[in-house]
Amino acid sequence: MSYTVLARKYRPQLFSDVIGQEHVTRTLKNALEQQRIAHGYIFSGHRGIGKTTIARILAMALNCKSSDRPVAEPCGVCDSCREIRDGSVGAMDVIEIDAATNRGIEEVRGLIATATAEPARDRYRIFILDEAHQVTDAAFNALLKTLEEPPPWVVFMMATTQPEDIPQTIRSRCQHFSFHAVKFDEIAEHLRSLTVKEGLTVDDDALAMLAEAGDGSMRDALSIMDQAISCCGTTLTADVVRGLIGTVSSDVLENVLLAVHHNSSEAVIRSVDKLLVEGHSPVHFARQLVRFLRNAIMAKVAGGDSSLLQISSDERARVVRIADLFTEEDLTRFLQIMLRTHGDVSYKQEQRFHLELGLLKMVHAQRLLPLEQLLSEAASGMSNATPTPRPSAPAIRSASAGPGNAASPARPSAAPARPPADSASPFGETRPSRPSPFEQDRARKSTTPKSEMSVAEPMPPKSHFPVSESSVRSSTTRGGAAVAIAPEPVIIEVAMPVIAKETPKFELATPVIVEVAEPVVEIAPIRVAPTAVALKAVAVEEIAASQDEVPPHPADSGLEPAVGEESEAGETSTYKIRDAVLNVLEAGGQRMLGHSLEEGEWKVEGNEVVVSVAMSQKLVDMALGIEQKKALNHAATTVGGRFLKVRIEGGAKVVAASKPARTGGAGAARGKAAEEPVVKRMMEKFGAEVRSVIDKTK
Repeated sequence: MSYTVLARKYRPQLFSDVIGQEHVTRTLKNALEQQRIAHGYIFSGHRGIGKTTIARILAMALNCKSSDRPVAEPCGVCDSCREIRDGSVGAMDVIEIDAATNRGIEEVRGLIATATAEPARDRYRIFILDEAHQVTDAAFNALLKTLEEPPPWVVFMMATTQPEDIPQTIRSRCQHFSFHAVKFDEIAEHLRSLTVKEGLTVDDDALAMLAEAGDGSMRDALSIMDQAISCCGTTLTADVVRGLIGTVSSDVLENVLLAVHHNSSEAVIRSVDKLLVEGHSPVHFARQLVRFLRNAIMAKVAGGDSSLLQISSDERARVVRIADLFTEEDLTRFLQIMLRTHGDVSYKQEQRFHLELGLLKMVHAQRLLPLEQLLSEAASGMSNATPTPRPSAPAIRSASAGPGNAASPARPSAAPARPPADSASPFGETRPSRPSPFEQDRARKSTTPKSEMSVAEPMPPKSHFPVSESSVRSSTTRGGAAVAIAPEPVIIEVAMPVIAKETPKFELATPVIVEVAEPVVEIAPIRVAPTAVALKAVAVEEIAASQDEVPPHPADSGLEPAVGEESEAGETSTYKIRDAVLNVLEAGGQRMLGHSLEEGEWKVEGNEVVVSVAMSQKLVDMALGIEQKKALNHAATTVGGRFLKVRIEGGAKVVAASKPARTGGAGAARGKAAEEPVVKRMMEKFGAEVRSVIDKTK
């Protein structure tokens, strides 16, 4: 008699013998007892878990001769049961078809013709279609009507591993049973019972390896066990089984992850080199490491005693030790790296290089810091950093070449104040702040000497006058020391025709640059006489007197504070907060928004500084970004001595009221510039507005 493999020799013959599919066997047994027999069944699931076996047991139960009707458990001794069990060709009423071979429409037509005839001997004519997903769509369409309304003696059973490939019209006409993968413990227990029947000596570690190699398939585990018996006889050990199936010992996997924990790239590479020299496959090693990491994550999340760990007791202990060394985030990152590495090793050339690269990535990933930690440390560093003054950029004034003009010495021009840029580095080192390219370009433009038109030189012929910056310069008397006035001309560039007209004699108390926001008008070249532009200076004493008249701050003049401002010393001052916020906006180039906020209403409500402006809320949101809001909140908090948040309410009806002048910044200079007669005249006549002010006396 020829040898029969274990998978066929110990194939279940009763519903009670089937392992791991209790939900299917219980339903079918109840249906047989209640005589609720369907005309179509679909059995789907993993390979080697009993789909075809249960179809045969159901066929035996339907045609069993031990009773005059279908029984819950077949007898196994009658002719029908014996023929179905042995797969005899004489079982004319039970037809088992390999759908992978007989998948066309012609084969299905022959099946339909056979179904129309009554059974020759048995109770039912049963068709078992193995690998039913291989049947073509045209063949399924031909079978559709027969499957929907078959003769009363016909039962269709379809077994498949891919139920999604079966048309929905077929599935809706059948009862679908989804089979489960057999659990690790159930496979190991069944193998142990077979070793007793076969008279084998197998240790627990070897049984665990066989069950794990089965990967949820009872047939795969039995086939590997049959191979191990052929190799080693009646005594099976863990080393023999490991060498037979080509797996790596779990202690090697543990040592690799210990090397990763110690950031030892050399130990990891040497371990891989030893395995490859011994003949192990990189694909098998990568797959085993993926499973080991998955089990480590399950041990970390659900505990070492969880049923999610389908492994032996020895490997369970190793997995728990590895899980204690890493965080859940680290293990998840390692698993993601190894999954990608396993894909590269499986389908690309140079498998060893991809495997080594993946393991080195795991070592380097151990050194990474979470993004949340970096952001939190950066935020705490910014909040603890103190503002440091930036070095001032030198401003060079060019002397005019006209008669009577003396060369003016270069004076340092203070750079606009900006929020603190230095912050503590999250890596433990302090890096010096560097200006951005935009700041460098702005500083270069502000310090570049500008050519000025002399009163003795004619105006260059141009088709239009571009809007640019012009300076109005004067000299003052400070601290009792008289400074000679340089008779430099005051040049105001406007995008309008220039009319030669005598200008009143005056001298500005504060040097300003006026930009006129008007469209550029194309005009013919006009030569302007020197006397039409040059402005003579007034007495030094009048200038000094005008500069000494500095408007007092509301906090110093005894005025009542605004709504929401606290009058006690050392507490929040609305005016000081306003000045600090406006200075930050102007330093960041938000002059238009700063002008709107300066004209708005300011008040402090709890921990919020509420500013009501006439500008629409959409424009406010567009002008203010996240970084600008943080800078405003930081400035208000620094001045107020407590945490304050700036909230800007757009679209408010702002009542025009006299507001105290700012104590510093470009806003104060712009206010002074707007009070000058020539600026007033320009604003009234041309509708101009003051946008940029450069104080060159500082």
